[in-house]
Amino acid sequence: MDAGSFYASRTTPGLALQRPLPGFERHQLEAGVRADGRRRVLVVGAGGRGQEIAQELMAMQNGHFEVVGFVDDRTDLPRVDGLPILGRFDQVLKIASRHQVDEIILAYMPSWQEQLLNQAALSDRAEHVRIKVLPGFYDASLGDFRIEPVADIPLVSLKRKPTSTCFLVAKRAFDILFSLLMLLLCAPVLLLAAAAIKLTSRGPVFYSQARVGRNGRAFRIYKLRTMILAAETGTGPILAHEYDARITPVGHWLRQTRIDEMPQFWNVLRGEMSVVGPRPERPEFAEGFVRSIPGYSERLKVRPGITGLAQVYGGYRTSVYHKLRYDWIYLHRMSVWHDLRILIRTAGIVLSRAGR
Repeated sequence: MDAGSFYASRTTPGLALQRPLPGFERHQLEAGVRADGRRRVLVVGAGGRGQEIAQELMAMQNGHFEVVGFVDDRTDLPRVDGLPILGRFDQVLKIASRHQVDEIILAYMPSWQEQLLNQAALSDRAEHVRIKVLPGFYDASLGDFRIEPVADIPLVSLKRKPTSTCFLVAKRAFDILFSLLMLLLCAPVLLLAAAAIKLTSRGPVFYSQARVGRNGRAFRIYKLRTMILAAETGTGPILAHEYDARITPVGHWLRQTRIDEMPQFWNVLRGEMSVVGPRPERPEFAEGFVRSIPGYSERLKVRPGITGLAQVYGGYRTSVYHKLRYDWIYLHRMSVWHDLRILIRTAGIVLSRAGR
């Protein structure tokens, strides 16, 4: 088998477990990289999530992925979404070898354990109940668990580790110092951007909007205006997208370079936001997400951020479900060093004008 890596979309496609399958040597992994740079992918699970992953991979502009098909126990369906079902779950490795697959992606398939956790996320009673699990090899390989053994049994707690006071103090101090530095250094850029906005479109330079912050408290976020005046007149609140006709020409450039986000450092100084964290959502959308998406309220337990894991790995087309998984990963791995890595990656994106 030439399988190069093994992904698990239980977390997030592209960011999840990325380890060689047991028994494969380095020369076999290198052999999986083809001369044309393309990688053959097998998607395990032909449900809605599997189809979504397959379509996203095939739609990528760089064309680096070739989806060979699905693996699913529903073999009565010869094809799903234009792709063949190549066999059953217990034949995954044989199918991967037969089709010279480089990567296997496990599509999201909720087990009864995960359904229990989804129910717990929506229940107030779950706050008073500890949930532990006896991990298998797969669970243990994901790491970052809080080990709470009972007798000799290696149980792990599924609750997030409590955030230390030292970390919170360090994070807040960094937020203040970094925001002051950015506002001072970027003042000339902000003045030029303000002039460009005024000269090219009607309306104010700054734009404010209600957002949901820590513990569900609402605040007003500040940005440089990138859309036409009264952009939501006649439509009501709608999410922006990559090719939104309401965005002005100058607005496109401001969004590409992230200059439109700079006024949010004022929100950070006011204590409403952090430099790094989940992006704050509008109340109109957040209320619906809390009701309909299990675990969404977890992201409201920390200050929202100017940048975050979902912003450096995702994009406009990233669904709210995938963004939430990035937020979960961040919440379970919060640290000063993790924040610095996100900031470094954000700087790289800004300098390359990528991502929007």
